[in-house]
Amino acid sequence: MSGGARADVVVVGAGPAGCVMGRRLAEAGADVLLVESGTASASPRAGLLDVGPGSQVVARHRATLGEARLDLPRGRTLGGSGAVNGGYCTPARPADLAEWGPDWPRRYAVGLARAAERLRPGLAPMGPVAAQVAAAFPGRVSAIGQARRGPRRVTAFDAWDPSGAGARVRTGATVRRLRWEGGRVAGRCDGVVLDDDEEIGAGQVVLCAGAIGTAALLTGSGIGPSTGHPVGLGVQEHPELLLDLPADVLSERDRYPGGGPAAPAGLPPLLSHVVRLQLAAEAEVEIRPYAVPLHHVIPGLEPAPRRIGVALMTPVGRGRIGDDGTVHLSEDPHDAAVLAGAAARVAERMGLDGDVTVSTSQHLSGTARVGEVLDDSGRVLGVQGLRVADASALPSLPRCGPYYTVLAVAEDLATRVIAERAW
Repeated sequence: MSGGARADVVVVGAGPAGCVMGRRLAEAGADVLLVESGTASASPRAGLLDVGPGSQVVARHRATLGEARLDLPRGRTLGGSGAVNGGYCTPARPADLAEWGPDWPRRYAVGLARAAERLRPGLAPMGPVAAQVAAAFPGRVSAIGQARRGPRRVTAFDAWDPSGAGARVRTGATVRRLRWEGGRVAGRCDGVVLDDDEEIGAGQVVLCAGAIGTAALLTGSGIGPSTGHPVGLGVQEHPELLLDLPADVLSERDRYPGGGPAAPAGLPPLLSHVVRLQLAAEAEVEIRPYAVPLHHVIPGLEPAPRRIGVALMTPVGRGRIGDDGTVHLSEDPHDAAVLAGAAARVAERMGLDGDVTVSTSQHLSGTARVGEVLDDSGRVLGVQGLRVADASALPSLPRCGPYYTVLAVAEDLATRVIAERAW
């Protein structure tokens, strides 16, 4: 690519939303350039979470949750975080969309149907840990869709295949900032500038760099509170507490399904079922019976016991991204009390010692929300030529992992770009 490169649409980030955008806009006849900062390919092995300390396919971000210091890995490869996470596909419920606006339940349903046609998630059998938790909480278990075909992971890049639709895909291209027509910040975005100072012109730029990456590009290009856009504020996450499961709870045969990480049959889904508990009218938790110890699916992780996660799916607290890029997750007292009480209840019912490890579900969203930073079509308010279509845009976090929701919302927003012929 030369310094005078141009495309109708530049899509920044080849994660789930970027893959959807890249394919759909190319299908509609746009000249699409999909740029991805990563260069290494993620493993296609289903069940493997390549987010360990030596991973070449993630970027790491600092985070705080009260006194805890956490590491937030985000996919930096074709397929984005969907190429390195569990690939769990659970749709949002209608009540989750209520505050998004009256038209969103219909829009979401249409987008989800389109996403399901491409990804086609399936269900996995219940493993011994899930069966034990389900027995302790009868009638509350739900199966979780899996983005996999046998031993192979199916990423958004696999399922949507942007290059197969004619999109140009370029890896190793890190966007440093947005380009403004005439140098007028927050006027019209007419392209992007890469780390090596190469400029790429575009009729439309769509940010799909993830909740952290997209926020960083917006603020680093002059879009933020000073321009009336609360970027990086009101961040949402599902906080999670991990309970250790004693080794003697399961038989030796059941302890490592599939024979461990080197088994030729592949790894079992880390999470095939969850138990949902409604603790009060506005408080719901999700109990996550992880199938194997995390070090069996995360390369380089120190050995640890098998664990059960207890996650708060209805947090009221909101965090922020600091000027130095640190993600300050909310430690709302109400949320903390509800989650601690839920973990104690699970420990008592399961006969566990109750010791917990503070964690996060890696479900960060809402850094550039529709209704505050964006309009209903994903356009940055008051700015021409610039849209957002990833987890940053979610007005509120649904009571499930957001992967399937991001795909559904990206499908919807892509139809709006196409209807406008925005490029």
